[in-house]
Amino acid sequence: MAKRRRSGNSIPPVDWINTYADMVTLLLTFFVMLFAMSTIDKIKFERVSESIRNAFTFQQSGGGGLLETNRGTQIDRIYDELNAVDSLVALINSNLEQGNVYDYNLDSEYHIDDLKEEISLTIQEMDLQDDVQIIDETNFIILRFDSVLLFDLGKADIRPSSIDTLKKIGSMLNKLNNQIIVQGHTDDLPINTVQFPSNWELSTRRATNVVRFLIDECGIDPRRLTATGNAEFKPVKPNDNSENRQQNRRIDIVISKQ
Repeated sequence: MAKRRRSGNSIPPVDWINTYADMVTLLLTFFVMLFAMSTIDKIKFERVSESIRNAFTFQQSGGGGLLETNRGTQIDRIYDELNAVDSLVALINSNLEQGNVYDYNLDSEYHIDDLKEEISLTIQEMDLQDDVQIIDETNFIILRFDSVLLFDLGKADIRPSSIDTLKKIGSMLNKLNNQIIVQGHTDDLPINTVQFPSNWELSTRRATNVVRFLIDECGIDPRRLTATGNAEFKPVKPNDNSENRQQNRRIDIVISKQ
């Protein structure tokens, strides 16, 4: 005869099942969250894709076709676009927040195209084609100065030989009231002196000295001017040889067309 099981030895309830159920629920929630995060927003994805395509190719207006001219310098133009647009947008937003409003002389007979033509003629007359470039973009013009024209190596004082050139260009800039950003750039070779512990100080001092010159010697309204130092972090060429490094050592005067 089977022995009767004592009530004191009855199997206790399986409490672990509650913990197990909670763990399974948490795992399910976790994987649902991962799936939701991995789902691509189609509209945003298409916008990003279109932006990248437009950056590397020129979209022909009206026809929808691709015009792939001047492909060898396209990357340089992208660098210019990013560097200048970021600075101009920040400057304009800052002026709007501070309530700075300027008279832009919209009825004046002298316009941005006149400025570009006059500076171009001056560059040719002074035989500065190798030292000064004019880069014309949709919303701004960049006057790109090779640093060797304006400064000695590792220095931030404007060279006496370049004062006349800078004065002529500054007098032309003073004919308009457009916003101007002076950007200092260096290559990636480190500098460590008492005056310039890094390329940040060197590039900023060079840009500041050009701004002070435009104010003191050319009479440009200081409210129109902004100086920025970018060190070696916004190159137009890879810093992989001496020629490219020379192109990266530059002063960019960015003139808004707006």
